[in-house]
Amino acid sequence: MANAFSERVARLNTHSGKTYQEMAHDCDFKRSVTWWNKVRWNQIENPPEPGLFPYLAKALQVPQRRVAEMVAEQWCGVRPDDTVPERLRSILSVLREVDERDLLVMHEMAMTLYRKRMIRLERDQLSAELLMAYIEGGEGPLTLEQLRKLRRSELYAVKHDPSVEVEPDAQAMLDALPDPEEE
Repeated sequence: MANAFSERVARLNTHSGKTYQEMAHDCDFKRSVTWWNKVRWNQIENPPEPGLFPYLAKALQVPQRRVAEMVAEQWCGVRPDDTVPERLRSILSVLREVDERDLLVMHEMAMTLYRKRMIRLERDQLSAELLMAYIEGGEGPLTLEQLRKLRRSELYAVKHDPSVEVEPDAQAMLDALPDPEEE
């Protein structure tokens, strides 16, 4: 069973830069800086009491129900719904509280975001195919001027394909591109 509570603390601390002091402050100091540090490193054996859940929810930036789920998972070995991926559990907790009359709007919004993602994936696939056809039909290495006409995703494709030849100044431009996860 995962340490969902500790992992949330770690994610906030590592990826969002939220300090243990800020977490302690956000929960009205119902839990100390030391407690947050120990939770982060899985050194707390007893779960927090349910009366603390509203304060912990504020500190962890999740709904109170999600706090209860994380406590149940980490300290009791019980997961509310094993079929829901971790990345969706916080939003599911929020959706459970949405007025039933607004569910249609939420569903439409989710479908719009899904279609947007599918369109982007299809566009990128077609873009990659066109780029490869362009490269194969061209004469000589790609020039800096040609690279300047490409979208960022296409530049990454060229950068990471060793079979594509580019001129030295164009290669310098590709080398200067940061990796997508660095942006």
